[in-house]
Amino acid sequence: MIREADLLELVTFDGAGNPVLSLYLNVDPRTTTTEAYKLTLRNLLDSIPAADPADKSKIEQFIDLEYDRQARGLAIFSCQKQDFWRAFALDVPVKDTIMVSRRPLVRELVDLLNTYGHLGVVAVDKQGVRFYSFHMGALEEVQGALGEDVKRHKQGGWSASRYQRHEDEAARSNLKSFVELADEFTRQYGWQQLILAGAHSTVSQFQNMLPQHLQQIVIGSIPMETDASLQQVRERAEALAEEAYEQRTQSLAADLIVQANKGNRAVLGLEGTLEALQSGSVYQLFITEDYTLPENAVHRCTQCNYLTTADVAACPLCGGDMRPMADAINNIARRAIAQGALVITLPSQNPLAAQETHIGALLRY
Repeated sequence: MIREADLLELVTFDGAGNPVLSLYLNVDPRTTTTEAYKLTLRNLLDSIPAADPADKSKIEQFIDLEYDRQARGLAIFSCQKQDFWRAFALDVPVKDTIMVSRRPLVRELVDLLNTYGHLGVVAVDKQGVRFYSFHMGALEEVQGALGEDVKRHKQGGWSASRYQRHEDEAARSNLKSFVELADEFTRQYGWQQLILAGAHSTVSQFQNMLPQHLQQIVIGSIPMETDASLQQVRERAEALAEEAYEQRTQSLAADLIVQANKGNRAVLGLEGTLEALQSGSVYQLFITEDYTLPENAVHRCTQCNYLTTADVAACPLCGGDMRPMADAINNIARRAIAQGALVITLPSQNPLAAQETHIGALLRY
């Protein structure tokens, strides 16, 4: 499992002139075989002749002899000349990707954390509740609670109405106590996304009872019995998380364009984004997934790390040497993460791409 601390370590690591080999490999036994992903690995490694042979050998050795075949995806980062090696077995799907650069490729990990990180599932009915805590597809905790027994009175007349009111009050009391537990678990596990599960009427009533700070992190609901299997819970929650993340990012990208056109703390395009990075004002960075730049599109100062699209020999800030930045998009994303910004990779079809912009940012100030 990978945590934010691991991401920060990868963001700050620099090969100091030595290339870093980054690999994401789909090893999901539900979609591929051992022979198939080993063939994919060989093809990926053959596609990057610039990689250090020691890094290639280390990765092949790990997958052949050390990997226990218990994951759905692998994320591996190797720079043997700096004695740097990090391998993460992930319980979420990944896309086969390989890259050689002076820094690790972290954008894919950011997407995975944004989609599957710190996810809570609350399966609720009027008598009981179960709480599931997932992080990156791995189950961290599952707990249940029971409230007062709720049974409908089947006889007619005034007595039946009185009993029904009593049972309705008991159900509301149960849901209220479950809301308090949900709030407690959210704080304990740091849930950033919440999925509600159960019968529609009960889930709707439960959601309306949630305090505002919990309602804001609800990403959707799914029909489910409180005794559903862990596999059912995981699969349905994962599918909803993927759908919700895509919808959310598309909506944010559309809002970015609106705010930029109004001049409301938002920028579109490479130049404006670089200026925002220089000032440390990026709050959310948006990049189309297949967006690439020519090697000389962005220049970096070797002394103060100033970035610009201008082809100048000397840095306008410190007078240092300006050099073309290799793998500019990954380095832009890395710098944004280091500043505490959220990096959002958009699919190829998105509002920014429709305007042939491909990159932009919402700003803190």
